[in-house]
Amino acid sequence: MSPGKPPSAQADQAAASVGGAKRSTPMMTQYLQLKDEVGDAILFYRMGDFYEMFFDDALTAAKICDLTLTSRNKSDPNPIPMAGVPWHSAEPHIARLLRVGHRVAICEQVEEPENKGLMRREIVEILTPGTTLADSLLEEGRNNYLIALVPGKHRWGLAVTDVSTGEFSVGEVTEARLSAELEQAGPRELILPREADRNPILATFLREHEGVSVERLDEWQFSPRRGRELLCKQYGVSSLEPFGIDHLEEGLAAAGALLTYAAEQRRSSLGHLRPPRSRAEDDCLLMDEATLSNLELLEGLSGERRHCLLGVLDCTLTPMGRRALRRALARPLTDLARIRARHSAVELLVDDQPGREWLRDRLRGIADLERILARLHSGRAKPVDLCRLRDSLPPVAETIAWMGEENRPVVFPGAVELDPAEDVRALLQTALVEEPPGASQTGLIRSGYDDRLDRVRELATEGEDWIKALQERERKATGIPSLKVSFNKVFGYYIEVTKSQLSRVPDSYQRKQTLVGGERYITPELKEWEERIVGARDQARGREAELIEELKRRVLGETARIQVLAEVVAEWDLVAGFAERSHTNRYVRPHMEESDRLVIEEGRHAVVEHFLSGETFVPNDLHLDSRGRQIQIVTGPNMAGKSTYLRQLGILLVMAQAGCFVPAREATIGVADRLFTRVGASDRIARGQSTFLVEMIETARILHEASSRSVVLLDEIGRGTSTFDGLAIAWAVAEYLRARPTCRPRTLFATHFHELTELARRQDGYQNLNVLVKEWKDEIIFVRRVEPGAADRSYGIQVARLAGLPDIVLKRAKQILSVLEAQGPRNLLSESAGALMQYSLFGQSVGGAVDGAGQVAEDGAQVPRSDVYSQLAEALREIELDALTPRQAMDWLYGWRARLEEEGE
Repeated sequence: MSPGKPPSAQADQAAASVGGAKRSTPMMTQYLQLKDEVGDAILFYRMGDFYEMFFDDALTAAKICDLTLTSRNKSDPNPIPMAGVPWHSAEPHIARLLRVGHRVAICEQVEEPENKGLMRREIVEILTPGTTLADSLLEEGRNNYLIALVPGKHRWGLAVTDVSTGEFSVGEVTEARLSAELEQAGPRELILPREADRNPILATFLREHEGVSVERLDEWQFSPRRGRELLCKQYGVSSLEPFGIDHLEEGLAAAGALLTYAAEQRRSSLGHLRPPRSRAEDDCLLMDEATLSNLELLEGLSGERRHCLLGVLDCTLTPMGRRALRRALARPLTDLARIRARHSAVELLVDDQPGREWLRDRLRGIADLERILARLHSGRAKPVDLCRLRDSLPPVAETIAWMGEENRPVVFPGAVELDPAEDVRALLQTALVEEPPGASQTGLIRSGYDDRLDRVRELATEGEDWIKALQERERKATGIPSLKVSFNKVFGYYIEVTKSQLSRVPDSYQRKQTLVGGERYITPELKEWEERIVGARDQARGREAELIEELKRRVLGETARIQVLAEVVAEWDLVAGFAERSHTNRYVRPHMEESDRLVIEEGRHAVVEHFLSGETFVPNDLHLDSRGRQIQIVTGPNMAGKSTYLRQLGILLVMAQAGCFVPAREATIGVADRLFTRVGASDRIARGQSTFLVEMIETARILHEASSRSVVLLDEIGRGTSTFDGLAIAWAVAEYLRARPTCRPRTLFATHFHELTELARRQDGYQNLNVLVKEWKDEIIFVRRVEPGAADRSYGIQVARLAGLPDIVLKRAKQILSVLEAQGPRNLLSESAGALMQYSLFGQSVGGAVDGAGQVAEDGAQVPRSDVYSQLAEALREIELDALTPRQAMDWLYGWRARLEEEGE
């Protein structure tokens, strides 16, 4: 966040800019008082139809939002920088400011304009990335989390809310798990005590997430006692024990700071915040940033949201359901009973296609109940929000009734006991018109709902009918056939006569306006009816506004009931979407248990399979546990599918614990507490961390934090350093994961270090797997099948050929490889090996150009020609006889005979 100049500095600048150092204008004095109130927030100061910004705020906003920068008092020696935006199109500009971490204070005119004097203005809200409620500034399918953190002696206090939906939770986490909690929540804004972000873990998180806004508060605002008092006041209780958070001292400290900050920014009721839930460390499958990214759960590695697990599974139909799906994938369940209950609901809907389609049809008609309530509590709701709420309640009531039929109460327990808020629906149905009148803020109240409103509407209608009849009467009375009776906002009602007919205008007409082509008039009678009509309209508008506000108040009184419905709608939408995808993509219900087993038969990668075009995904089996099958060493060439096999397990685990069916023929899954991945190569140059250092940091985290309930996916540990160093580290890591009897995570370990396969031959608990390939004419065909056993080759040169490396490079690589395999790396520099590698099979130079004397000229150096018989012997060792056709064999022999004859000459 960029604070700019302190308010006092701006005040000094204003004193020098506006009328000199002696005095300032009343308007600028008011502006500076309001600016001082909001501190470093950019102040949008309402002046008529514009929000204006001054001083540093204008400079900042003009640069970020590409606004025209002008100035106030241009003739002054020190003109004041100024920029503005129309009030009705301010939200896109506000969004840009919020995205780069600024706060925006909205100042409105809170009284009607008077002929004289300065209008009273107030700060009505301060928008921050984590507290905004405007639809255009929020992502419909994603929670907008605001998180408060406070370090304690042994644990960090954590309070999480989404002000736009009312979600609220309080907990404590160890420092080791702090980063994972933040990664899975994905906050838009953090509230911290000053200096807290010096903590290495938090500092690292903030460096890697520059889009997260940070607000630093004084230490005294993070007090457990203060937090307890604020929470009791917020929810009108004397104890927090019913919420299960009374013992969380650091958590309460964080919650108190969060409530204070949110209330100060919103400047409105936070009555829609639901009672806080306890946020326990073990209530979800914890995953760090590397795991979320490597498995492409919420977005693809390229940033494309379609190519990720969320994109594949998302067929939800409500905003609440879309947010629930994201939460389910970011924080999969660990409670076995909850997982099984969700699977049962999905199974019922998979088996009942007509019922599933019926339910999804009802869900389509439900609006974002959570955010409607938030807008109502903040005073930002529009009358049309009441119409959306009314129209959403009937499908909810129908679904509740449907849940009570047949065998559904067993799968959806408690649904039949839900309160469908029928009285709220009836109230809104009686009060509001069926179709809201577009952008208009009037005409929403149904005729017959309020006698007083009906009477003033009748007066307005009577007057409008009189006006309509007036035109015909006056045409007949004056004999002016072109006479018109019209209305505009500036002049009101008038009679218009063209120039050619002015001689017929009666004396009783009073001239009101002269036009190029005629005159406009008014009569006493018309003026009287105009006052009646305008008065009636104003009364109708005022009365309708009163009724709308009364409806809002009555709906706000039912907030808790509607929030319960919003929660169950989100869950229904989530399981219905899971069922739809499970049916379409042939997923099966996994058998979930409290065990160390992971048994997958014919498992598939959900994302890769979804985007395959004209190709069938090859399924594979897997069997892991913490005993005899704890660590499986996966070998095979690049591109064969090792990484896909590893990621496939991670995605299956997330899907299963999120409550979805899984892409497999059969699956038995012991619930995991943490999922770790160390996949791919990446550096963090900004932090001075090389690829290898990043790899080691992630590996260290796994070794320190994994438990016997964890699942670990390791891909190519040790590749970023020398061969022997890398092999030594990979071997030691594999041994460490097995060495502790009380901490043996289920592990897939993909590697090109074939030496690691010796572990399975020497010790229990290790198994070798390899990804099969077929060879044909020095080429490989990827079978994509994983089988027991170890691969003996990596086929790197064959994969390099597929990538398009030049033939001359590939031939040189094969020659070097043959020497390495036969004689070791030190012999590469020997004269015989060097001579051998100067020539290809047919005598063409690899290392330089062959001169007429049969020597290689490279940088002016003369290299002795190798013996032709040595070349023949090497060629015989390399040739793949089984791959040659008879014709190719004959050509090969004739070629060598010719060379031998030449050598003899």
